[in-house]
Amino acid sequence: MEEFDYLIVGAGAAGSVLASRLSEDATTRVLLVEAGRDLTPGREPDDIRNVFPLAAFNERYMWPDIRVHWGAADDSPAVPFPQGRLLGGSSNIMGMWALRGVPEDYDEWSSAGAKGWSWNEVVPFFRSLENDQDFGGALHGTQGPVPIRREPRDTWSPLALAIADELASCGWQHIDDLNADFRDGHCAIANSRYDDSRASAGICYLTAQVRNRPNLKVVTRLTVNRLIFRDGRIAGAEALREDGATEVVCARETVLTAGALRTPVLMMRSGVGPAEHLRALGIPVIADLPGVGENLQNHAVIYVCALLNGAAREPPGQRPAAATYVRWSSGLPGGTRGDMAVYVRSYLSWHALGRRIASLTPALQKPVSRGQIRLDSGDSARAPRIEFRLLSDTCDLTRLAAATRFAIELFAADRLKPVCGSPFVLTEASRLMRFNRVSTLNALRARLMATCIDVDARLGLALLRRLARMQPAAALAADDEELREFTKEFVTGTGHVCGTCRMGAMDDALAVCDPAGRVRGVPSLTVADASIMPSVPSGNTHIPVIMVAEKIAAAMRNLQR
Repeated sequence: MEEFDYLIVGAGAAGSVLASRLSEDATTRVLLVEAGRDLTPGREPDDIRNVFPLAAFNERYMWPDIRVHWGAADDSPAVPFPQGRLLGGSSNIMGMWALRGVPEDYDEWSSAGAKGWSWNEVVPFFRSLENDQDFGGALHGTQGPVPIRREPRDTWSPLALAIADELASCGWQHIDDLNADFRDGHCAIANSRYDDSRASAGICYLTAQVRNRPNLKVVTRLTVNRLIFRDGRIAGAEALREDGATEVVCARETVLTAGALRTPVLMMRSGVGPAEHLRALGIPVIADLPGVGENLQNHAVIYVCALLNGAAREPPGQRPAAATYVRWSSGLPGGTRGDMAVYVRSYLSWHALGRRIASLTPALQKPVSRGQIRLDSGDSARAPRIEFRLLSDTCDLTRLAAATRFAIELFAADRLKPVCGSPFVLTEASRLMRFNRVSTLNALRARLMATCIDVDARLGLALLRRLARMQPAAALAADDEELREFTKEFVTGTGHVCGTCRMGAMDDALAVCDPAGRVRGVPSLTVADASIMPSVPSGNTHIPVIMVAEKIAAAMRNLQR
């Protein structure tokens, strides 16, 4: 049986980076395993290459079994959670916003025991990954695989321009480069994209040239079920092919890059995790690591929307999901610098209805609340129980409620009246999202709704209210207690999941990995994805995940030498 130097489990953003970087050494044999479909470099499907995240509406690219609780299991329903299941993972389906967060995010990691991960120590890896099209200097790279650019002001939507003018009139600073200028302000958001197409991690790191390396083997449609523990170390994994056959893959070192939801589940099913929980399920314990599945984090959001007036709608053609963004420090208990944000969007979906609804989405960027992942059964065919417990800490609720009021009041400003109607809030966003699956029927349905809006906005709002379960926002902003209750009941999360196998100091009982990603007490096993982040950065996690993978890969190559 062939044995590799490295087995990488999961070909998402982190896995793509690890496979590319580790296989740069021609003497190192690397196997990258992915459960989903393959993509041919340079011939990716049109919806994946699109600069708008059109692929987010294609169910064929998703894991079909992931359901999560935004609260706890006993006070919130389990709802579908989209995650990419194909080469490149979720970097093929998301908005491609390229945010680093702020320096304090990484200094916090170092202070929490992840030595070597302070801001000054991670900047070289942010620089090495990027090819910034707009800025240079000590904080930016221009030779990396990931192109990063911002939308010029003359391409901004009428909504984005009105928001920028309104905030400027209120004294807000404008930030051109939010990845190097960390002040509060209105920002031109960075996107990881080429001139006319998406720049996902798979596209950037698993190029045709990389795929042709004789020491790199990429196997898709192979789902790893458990790790193999042999002779006191992890010796590879057992995987399931699409035809139902079991296959064993062996490696000197195994690297988990399955993401912050699936990596801890795979570890627990393999006997690495909280011993009491595993024994209760009849799973033999390899290593008692109580931190596996703990510390689950995500950014909490509320959807505040409004109907766009005719002249304010985005013109035909595809464009990035957002050009601008608002970042500020709440100054409230539990808050940190840059702990709040609002995403400015006037192009929500591919269909006619999506071009008629604008959104100012307030986001809690530095949550205090923590969730948990546990196995419901030792049977690998059953899904885990994923509880985010968003806003379980009262300071999180206070901050997100205040940010929601800010978004409502911003929408209602006089300067916005020529652009959009009165704001409303979605109570069941998933009901509206069912129109987003790309199909002829959904295009016709969306066109019918859009026509109703064009004929009579009041009629359109009445139909939307029946469809999406929404309510006017003005009354919420006027009543503190009602706003808090609404925020608590209808909070939802982003795809910025992290923390479930966090790294830390050796004397930290809940630290799963050391600062090099090596799993404590489990030789030959490393985690190199968002799972190891001690806390979520105050921005989208895509670029930080690539940075983490770059840094772990460099450490692994140094150890090898």
